Amino acid sequence: MKNYFYILLIAIAVLGIFFTACGPEDDNKDKNVIEINEDIKSATVWSGDKTYIIKKYDFYVEDVLTIEAGAIIKFSSQAKNLTLSNNGQILANGTASQPIVFTSIKDDSKGGDTNKDGDGSSPATGDWAKIDLNGTKSSVFNYCEFYYGGFGTGASPTLDLNAESAAKIKNCTFAHNGGGISGKYYIGTIHADNAYSETVIQNNLFYDNILPLTITGDISIDNSNTFSKDGTANKYNGIFVSRDVANNTTWLEDEVAFVVTSNSMQIKLNASLTLGNNVVLKFSEASQLDILQTESSLVNYNGNGVYFTSLKDDELKGDTNGDENASTPQTADWIGIHINGWKSTGYATWPNIRYNDPNPAVK
Repeated sequence: MKNYFYILLIAIAVLGIFFTACGPEDDNKDKNVIEINEDIKSATVWSGDKTYIIKKYDFYVEDVLTIEAGAIIKFSSQAKNLTLSNNGQILANGTASQPIVFTSIKDDSKGGDTNKDGDGSSPATGDWAKIDLNGTKSSVFNYCEFYYGGFGTGASPTLDLNAESAAKIKNCTFAHNGGGISGKYYIGTIHADNAYSETVIQNNLFYDNILPLTITGDISIDNSNTFSKDGTANKYNGIFVSRDVANNTTWLEDEVAFVVTSNSMQIKLNASLTLGNNVVLKFSEASQLDILQTESSLVNYNGNGVYFTSLKDDELKGDTNGDENASTPQTADWIGIHINGWKSTGYATWPNIRYNDPNPAVK
């Protein structure tokens, strides 16, 4: 009887070891990797010591999502968008030493081999689509990194400020993302061409994107953003602007050109556009600038190094239209600068205007 009791104890011990080694599947998963399969509908915090894999195809954030410094967010192959709705807000405050990363699940350099395929895949532009702010106005992205976004059949953004969204985007890196040109419509990696004028875009780094930045005419841009790294720039290396200037706005960036893409961009009544020294405005085909008051509304239009020229003019601020030497600027590439449009005073003939139409049609 005693021997039988000892045999039973040994059998129980062996079974315990077996079930411990071969326990539930979840016990073998990396506890620092969290799969996201449901929308966020209440205030949520993502921890800075975890990697989050978004697996839901259309992933909605309907309340405040706070992302701690050091968190890594990856988009799986079946998940393309993160969209804010209702009271959705993202507060992503990283630090210089612990940035918050948004990237592809194929990006093993961030958070390791989370798709468990070894060297079977590598990340590429367009692996995931975008973060869509969807008309919200209070999100913050500080010390964040955005890689391999811009999925779509045509040009597509990575951070989309459509529908008069607004955000503070500071100290971030955008690399290997999409954007581009669809017909005459320009789409940036940060796409803010219909954003609220209070949007802040400062001290960010853009490199190896197709088209880095589009803004509406009302957004002020200082000289803190950088548009290349170690000799690698962006294909369309400029700040592309559409719509009108309806408030007092300042453009100071002098590394790349501002490109006017609207057929007629207006500086409205009681508004002004201030240019920094060495700022260059380039104009796409058949575009013009309308100043509805006097030339004083375009502050520093004759400043040191300030020019107004064709998008094809590579001599000033480099190859902004991304075709290397395939095009050269010509007279009448763009229309010109019309002053006092509502009184039809005429077109400016300043010496720092290049390749405009010398005989534009009378307005």
